[in-house]
Amino acid sequence: MSNDVRYSTERNNSGGWVLKWEDFKKTFPHQQPPYSGRGWGGAVHSMCSYQGKMKPSLAHHLIHCFSEPNDVIVDPFSGCGTIPFEACRMGRSGYGIDISRLGHVLTLGKVGNPSWSMVEQILCDLEACIDHYKLTDDDLSSTAAIKFNGSIPEYFHSDTLREIIAARGFFLSSWDSGAEWALIYASTMHLLHGNRPYALSRNSHPVTPYSPTGPFEYRALMPRLRAKLDRLKLEIVEREPSFGGSVQGDCTEIWPAEIPAADVIITSPPFFASTRFYMTNWMRFWFSGWERADFDVRPADYVETKQRFDLNVYRKFFASARERLKSTGIMVLHLGESKKCNMSAELALRVDPWFSVADCFTESVEHCELHGIRDKGAVTGHSYLVLVPKLS
Repeated sequence: MSNDVRYSTERNNSGGWVLKWEDFKKTFPHQQPPYSGRGWGGAVHSMCSYQGKMKPSLAHHLIHCFSEPNDVIVDPFSGCGTIPFEACRMGRSGYGIDISRLGHVLTLGKVGNPSWSMVEQILCDLEACIDHYKLTDDDLSSTAAIKFNGSIPEYFHSDTLREIIAARGFFLSSWDSGAEWALIYASTMHLLHGNRPYALSRNSHPVTPYSPTGPFEYRALMPRLRAKLDRLKLEIVEREPSFGGSVQGDCTEIWPAEIPAADVIITSPPFFASTRFYMTNWMRFWFSGWERADFDVRPADYVETKQRFDLNVYRKFFASARERLKSTGIMVLHLGESKKCNMSAELALRVDPWFSVADCFTESVEHCELHGIRDKGAVTGHSYLVLVPKLS
């Protein structure tokens, strides 16, 4: 239900977002066919599975409500890039910021403008690297130290493990080298674990890798990777020429200079005391560069950790967002609500002096499913906090 906060008069309402937003709150279009289908949005949205991913249909309707074609849309907690990519699909320019290497790679893989001839060249270079790679004792000991739901060597046939370690080194040695690199990197990460023939691992969950089961079986990386890219190619090559970018960075500090001034900011920060992205996506964090010690040290830098102790971390976020949002812009936060914390209410207390609250609305999600599992966790509602810049 909606609370008593009224729309601000400070916002230039020429875009008509109020009427579209009121319709959203009455009809929940993302819950209606065809948008309610699990596969809605196309293959690129599913480039790599990711725990905590926003449904593409929800991103679609938020972008429809609050933006216009050719707008610049920024998601400073971009995760796997759902919002920036959907913005590009809808004729906007979508940009993402994420503190994790994983989030940056997945976002850039979707919103970049790859040359397919360059994709083929990188694939040839990757294949040559894999063919010539010799597994070392250090490789085996470092991967054996990564053991959450089983150690990494427990997931893979030894020959497959050698190929995965070779590919990891290949991508890390050419870090952040363009849209083609990110597309191939993100696609490879999707193959790491799962319960279908495309997966490189023994049988495991495709999103969060649970302890593997079944026999060890050699599964070659390159044929599966090429098949994955073939499934993506048609959508990428024939896509309308609307692209964006991604930068790795901490959005609670000064935003990277590569991020342009935004017409609209739409984002979904980590829900309070909910998903720990670095653990639920732990194998893909390893593949994007983390070693065992990183899992002990680096989470302290993440908002999902910081907010448990002090929600005032968002004051820096609001200050940085205001600097990069146009004066006629709007910011929409998709937040979790639970018995532990009503995030929209708490963050609304921290937006001054940069923003005014235009609206706050909560949608019950107790009926929803996530990856086939009924969501009975701590989050009972999704809140939408709509903010407009205060005019100086």
